[in-house]
Amino acid sequence: MSARDRSHGEQRVILVAEPEVSDALIETAPDLEIVVATPGELTRRAVDLRSRVAVWAAPDADAGLQAMTALRAARTAARLLYVTPPEAERERLAALEAGVDEVVTRPISIRELAGRIRLLLRRARPVRRTRLPVGDGLELDLDRRQLLRHDEWIHLRPREARLLELFARSPGRVLTRDHILEKVWGPNHDGDPRTVDVHVRWLRAKIEPDPHDPVWLLTVRGVGYRLETLPLTER
Repeated sequence: MSARDRSHGEQRVILVAEPEVSDALIETAPDLEIVVATPGELTRRAVDLRSRVAVWAAPDADAGLQAMTALRAARTAARLLYVTPPEAERERLAALEAGVDEVVTRPISIRELAGRIRLLLRRARPVRRTRLPVGDGLELDLDRRQLLRHDEWIHLRPREARLLELFARSPGRVLTRDHILEKVWGPNHDGDPRTVDVHVRWLRAKIEPDPHDPVWLLTVRGVGYRLETLPLTER
């Protein structure tokens, strides 16, 4: 993944277009964070990278319609811009009915295309953070309440998910057992604080390379636990 792909994405645009169009747009609009995708990648990358705008400007209007429709069905927050050949009236009407934000007809200049993208960026909804990093290649998906390691889903019990979210939202901060009990089990919980230790042990089995020698979810002796932002081997 490039440095562009790792940035927070406030100006991120996923683009499918011929090389001459994508190259010209990148040169003309250096303020935009443009990620070029193949037709088959558009939907997946727009969702995975939480892009603000997705643009189809490739010649195949039918494939573009399918991609735009799939993106809208995926309920992505991205605004959609669909550029079609002049003869593709059927595809343009179908795209509008499917909820595509803007449909334009070729020919269109690179400057106008950049201007329309910037307009959609201003209209775009704020990006809602749906995944939190919790380790090397690990993310907590806040919608599914499950752990994702690359393309593999790891099951979490509901209490495990709440506990991991608490750590992931406070990386590097030491959390006491009492604080964890209050936030995860509730203020009226009067159980044994060692309950926290048991759940931490279960979490380590799922996020640590070696649960017996943790590098992410660390014990702070006599106090509680903290989630490291870097493993001990890289500090």
